[in-house]
Amino acid sequence: MTRDDGVFARFRRFRQTRPFWGGLFVIVAGVIIGYIPLGPISLIIHAGRGAIYGYAIAVVLIAMGLLIWFMPSQRRLAAIVAVVASLLSFPLTNLGGFIAGMMWGIVGGAMAFGWIPDKPSRKMRKAQDGRSDQPTVSVTKPASA
Repeated sequence: MTRDDGVFARFRRFRQTRPFWGGLFVIVAGVIIGYIPLGPISLIIHAGRGAIYGYAIAVVLIAMGLLIWFMPSQRRLAAIVAVVASLLSFPLTNLGGFIAGMMWGIVGGAMAFGWIPDKPSRKMRKAQDGRSDQPTVSVTKPASA
């Protein structure tokens, strides 16, 4: 098995057919925002709203990043939710993961929203459809009187 037939080729196809980098940035934002308030549950309860909101926003961002990856048709809604959640992380948590998590989420959401799928090349479409290069001509019979 060569390198092009295996895991690398499948990953390359996966990455090229969806907004991969936008989803990755959103997931990283969720990890950053969720990692900061990480601690024992007694400390989280003592920390109050900031820690709980941090976890909630982190879960939303990671879910939106996975949705961007695995359902590219829903990327726009997921990107909008990711940007809004990232912006909400600034006042609700510890300055949005010390601003880094918020910025990763905004940039990733913008990348996912702006992604446009590639159109398959003409040669590839013909190969998939099984059509030839010859144009089709339709002949109609004249109406008899």
